[in-house]
Amino acid sequence: MIALRMLAGTAALVLVGGLAACAPESGPVAEESSATPTPTAVETSEPEPENAVFAMPADCTTILPQSRLDAFAVQSLELLGGPGSVYGNDYFFEPTPEQLAGGISCVYAQDGVDRSSVLISVAPVSVSNRATIIADLTAQGLNEATTADGAVTYGQQGDESLAPAILNVVTQESWISVISSLGGPAFYEEAEVLSAEVAAQVYR
Repeated sequence: MIALRMLAGTAALVLVGGLAACAPESGPVAEESSATPTPTAVETSEPEPENAVFAMPADCTTILPQSRLDAFAVQSLELLGGPGSVYGNDYFFEPTPEQLAGGISCVYAQDGVDRSSVLISVAPVSVSNRATIIADLTAQGLNEATTADGAVTYGQQGDESLAPAILNVVTQESWISVISSLGGPAFYEEAEVLSAEVAAQVYR
């Protein structure tokens, strides 16, 4: 069983030693690996056009392009948690903030290997919930910035010893978050690429 611990009450599920998830008791067990995963560079898609419309994905199988799924396969990262995954939503101890906002959370990891996980979430944003989402992310003390197209980002670079790489991108219509159990410049840069890849899939 993958042993991943959660800090409850945080909108980004800040990680300590792993992502906020665990496989069901019946899931396969694997010994923890000492190898440090290496982020894989993948050619990014073109930015979504200005008139693109956000469409909430039904499950985790459509949030990433095939090129990223192929790169994850090379790293032995499989879709373990979230709708359409091996364990479905049973993977999580409790709903993620993005799930509570009406979205989905998807975990890609090596089954049974601690600190190999990438948690990618997508949630719809509306007038009724945007202020709460922003307030929760602000309260976490994450670094705030605004992108050229007006999205607000909340993130931290983290480090390879304890703090995860975290990136939240909030627009008027969507909330995309990426949390890598390993932090540091390379993993934060990968989180930025992943969030752009997800945006290209959910904006049409």
